[in-house]
Amino acid sequence: MADPIEQLKNELLACARRAYTIGLQTGNGGNLSARLAGTEQVVIKGSGTSFGECAVDNLVTVNLAGEIIEGRGKPSKEIRTHLAIYRLRPDVHGIFHSHSPWAIAYAEDADEIQPLALHARSKLGVIPVLKVDGHADETVERAVAALLQSQPDLKAFVQAKHGIFGLAPTITLAEHHAELVEETAQIGWLVELRKAYRQTR
Repeated sequence: MADPIEQLKNELLACARRAYTIGLQTGNGGNLSARLAGTEQVVIKGSGTSFGECAVDNLVTVNLAGEIIEGRGKPSKEIRTHLAIYRLRPDVHGIFHSHSPWAIAYAEDADEIQPLALHARSKLGVIPVLKVDGHADETVERAVAALLQSQPDLKAFVQAKHGIFGLAPTITLAEHHAELVEETAQIGWLVELRKAYRQTR
């Protein structure tokens, strides 16, 4: 019988490779994590590691208090935000975060991203933009907690100037949610460009 934690790590690695291959996240930014169902164990990408370089030996396992259980190096600096989400949302077992350009650009002047495509509307609904300064600190943690308490079924949000957070029962679905947010933001931008073009004619 396959080891559940090893299966979880392999799923994480597959999502990291996919995100890097399609350009959802470049360089060594972004992070992803998965919680082993029925436990307090969370596996997260190591700090400073790109999605393209993710491997079993640079994943870090922590508990919900952030204490390292297994792995070398430091967990992603975004660990505080991930753990806050897991503590508030026991249904979430996967979190995917990327600094995706379309979503960050759209969020600059918006409080939410309205899904135009029927697929995005049915899968995600309206995507809120979290207007909070900071980077994985106490201020962000409080803002994320308030957002999740006000929208307890939330599947994704965008933090202004920072990027997408996809939440789901699995890391694979969380990564798919992030892709859909980026696609939705891109469609939104194209619609705005079309409107602007029409106004100049």
